[in-house]
Amino acid sequence: MRKLPLLLNLICLPVFADVTASLDRRTITVQDRVRLTLETDERAPQSLDFSPLYQDFQFLGSRQLRLSSHASGDSRYRTRWEILLRPKSPGDIEVPRLQVGTQSSRPLSLHVLPSEASNSGTEGEPLFIEAELDRREAYVDSQLIYSVRLYHAQELAPGSQLSPPHLNGGLIKPLGEQQRYNRQVSGRQYEVIEQRFAIFPSKSGEQSLEGPIFEGRSALDGRRLELQAPAREISIAEPAYRSARGYWLPARAVTLEDSDIPEAVIEPNQPLAYSITLTATGLPAVRLPDLAPPGTAALDVQVDSIELDEEVGDQGLVSRRTEHLSLIPRSTGTLELPPVDLTWWDLSAGQARNVSLPGRQLLVRSAGSEPPRQAFSGLGFEQASLGPGLQQALDKSRLLIALLTLTSLVSSLGWLYTFNHLRLLRRESRRQAQEEELRRHRKLLMAHQMAEKNTFQALAMACQQNNPEVAKLRLIEWAQNFWPDQQIFSGEDISDAARSQALDFLILDLEQHLYLEDDMWHGDLLLEAIGKLRARRPEGYEDRPAVELPFAS
Repeated sequence: MRKLPLLLNLICLPVFADVTASLDRRTITVQDRVRLTLETDERAPQSLDFSPLYQDFQFLGSRQLRLSSHASGDSRYRTRWEILLRPKSPGDIEVPRLQVGTQSSRPLSLHVLPSEASNSGTEGEPLFIEAELDRREAYVDSQLIYSVRLYHAQELAPGSQLSPPHLNGGLIKPLGEQQRYNRQVSGRQYEVIEQRFAIFPSKSGEQSLEGPIFEGRSALDGRRLELQAPAREISIAEPAYRSARGYWLPARAVTLEDSDIPEAVIEPNQPLAYSITLTATGLPAVRLPDLAPPGTAALDVQVDSIELDEEVGDQGLVSRRTEHLSLIPRSTGTLELPPVDLTWWDLSAGQARNVSLPGRQLLVRSAGSEPPRQAFSGLGFEQASLGPGLQQALDKSRLLIALLTLTSLVSSLGWLYTFNHLRLLRRESRRQAQEEELRRHRKLLMAHQMAEKNTFQALAMACQQNNPEVAKLRLIEWAQNFWPDQQIFSGEDISDAARSQALDFLILDLEQHLYLEDDMWHGDLLLEAIGKLRARRPEGYEDRPAVELPFAS
């Protein structure tokens, strides 16, 4: 019986065996940073909870790596987290246990030495830092403008640097180059280094925006200098609106433009160059959606190239996406290029708005054809001269026949009009509503039919350019259209939907290059695997006609 309590205590202990934790240093100063590394053998563990670290440390950022090894037919997967921390106070600090699924890491000890330097400095000192944020409440993916200014009255040694702010999971882009100027504060002359950043949060809820860190040395005595701007608490709201295609565009202004289509008559299978440009203020270029209109059986629309451009304006980041297209007619006659409609959220007005391009018409004729000519310009013969009496009788008989024909035609039309008038009146109001519904339905069906093709072309272009960042975005967009009935938001979702071991390894390889910031990624194998998946679709998938809605009688 004495062994039972001991056995129960052993059962209640947390599991440590499969989670390893380590620090890159065991002794630091209160202004230094330390890297905590966690590693587990779980392939797809739950999200890691960093909250136990917040009591004694400033959380400066983290990244997650997924590692795999394959030997003798056996595959092994591991997940690693690298966490950057700064202690809040000197002394002996314990790095607490962190929970990873059902397992826990072991606690670690850290010795922190005091430092004389202040956190951000105060106005009037030889060196201080200040920061501004344009607003504290925003939507997911919307732009926050952050300005930081470093004031120094003493000369700084070369190599001094000011890091960007940090927001967990957010996208941060510098707005232009650093500005340098002189300013007098409290009767003291300072040289000021100012930098603006555009911040795009990706998660909703209350979050802490960590301030930039300045690291440098004094040019006079070589003394180490380190300051950090204070953290800011921000509140991020969920998207207020999502379009039918699933994208969310919170911006200050959005415009949509296209190139002119020449009025000249073209021939079948003759490509015609056409381009569409989307410009958005307050959004990064990688968040702008596809623009190409859906093609039809008579008019093929192909994406030749995509240009992404960003510049800095008065209201922050101004992004531009240009898609260069080829319009290839497959039949003759007057062909319709569908309109392009985009819905975006106006941050200034707080409401959804729509921007669109009207549909276009193309006149296509076969090679060697000529415009129709008038078959006859007159009667085609000369009437013979007739006598006056015979001519008068002939004119009267013609007039009588014409009157009888006209009377019969008017009577028939009047009867048909009376018979159908009431029925047409009843149907007219319903027809107008259903015609509008039919137009929207056809456009949505064509959009779904062509979205997969357009996103695959964009993915192929990113793979051919060996660009892993754009390739991952385009891979998720393509998969959402290839499996529209499944919820796909990550590479793991794509692996579950594809059920392909080869594609699984290639996605892991892509994500590992992204986390390691390795520029030696090659996208040819990924593109080949995607091509094999597309080849297994049912034959005639792209040529299936759109379903028409019947009119109510």
